[in-house]
Amino acid sequence: MAEVSWLSDYVNASERDRSATGPAQGFSGLWSTGLEAEVQSWQERALCAETDPEAFFPEKGGSTREAKKICTGCEVKAECLEYALANDERFGIWGGLSERERRRLRRRAG
Repeated sequence: MAEVSWLSDYVNASERDRSATGPAQGFSGLWSTGLEAEVQSWQERALCAETDPEAFFPEKGGSTREAKKICTGCEVKAECLEYALANDERFGIWGGLSERERRRLRRRAG
């Protein structure tokens, strides 16, 4: 999949934010299987896989704050967003963005 300029801007901004704050403390301790992060799929490395999925699919009008906070520190945020956009995910928080925010990105790209 070709990288779209608005996606690269989003990813580059999140990378700058992460490098300014450093990696999440203790995150490397999550790999009890001994597999290297490069070998695991992005879904297996996602922080949301370690949390309550209901936070990422709030009821209509519900808060997205908790899910977006988790996404902020996630190393696979860009892959997650790219997946959601490529697969037209219409529900939930993906890559730190809500359905409405992803629609806006699609419109800007189109």
